[in-house]
Amino acid sequence: MTDKQGHRKALGVDIGGSSTKFCLIDGEERTILKTKTIPHEHETNIYSICSKIVNQIKMWGFEGSIGIGFPGIIDKMVVHDAPNLGGEWSGFDFKAQFSKHDFQVTSVLNDADAAAVAMIEQTAQWPEKKILCLTIGTGIGSGWISDGELLEGTEYGRHYSPRLQCTLEQWASAKVIQEEGISLSEWVIRFADALNILVERYSPDAIVLSGGITTDTESWLSELQALSPIRIGISDYSEHTGAYGAASHSLV
Repeated sequence: MTDKQGHRKALGVDIGGSSTKFCLIDGEERTILKTKTIPHEHETNIYSICSKIVNQIKMWGFEGSIGIGFPGIIDKMVVHDAPNLGGEWSGFDFKAQFSKHDFQVTSVLNDADAAAVAMIEQTAQWPEKKILCLTIGTGIGSGWISDGELLEGTEYGRHYSPRLQCTLEQWASAKVIQEEGISLSEWVIRFADALNILVERYSPDAIVLSGGITTDTESWLSELQALSPIRIGISDYSEHTGAYGAASHSLV
């Protein structure tokens, strides 16, 4: 799909644990043209989510390359694991499914890796070369940038910590704020625990955060930074970071 100036457009779809986000970008200018967030409303089965995606693509009248970020392990556009969506997704083939609707899915990758693709652009001029990207939501997704290149498949949020006696995302995802009724200040301390474990283990030069909770950081970012030994940045693309990265990756 191209506009009147001949600019190629791309659509990114970010499937999360609680919603699916869409981001239409100008592939030449790397600017966001439209965004949309559609809550799952407790329906995370294949039919429900795919129907929402198909309907949104048709509503926008989009034709062109589509990139998808998915919360699980992906191999050749096929789902191998989907811990926050359910076992029925195992073996699901995105390219085959959407080709039935004549949609051109050219890229499917882990949702946190998709967010890291967006961060490659944002951090291109940073002096730090080893950057850990964390997406905070139903879980904690991780993406790793090394010298401007994406290293896929880290899944650090699912690592078990003997110190915490649970996984990092069970300890400090955004979901625990509501599920356990903790305050934002208590969550900051928990998230700092998770960050410090990752810093000790993997030695990143900087960390970049994305996800819905990062849309308003005034009440907690400075507190978190005070508890971390390294620079913490926030995605310029806020809750649509993964969708933007998925769109960008579809153009590669």
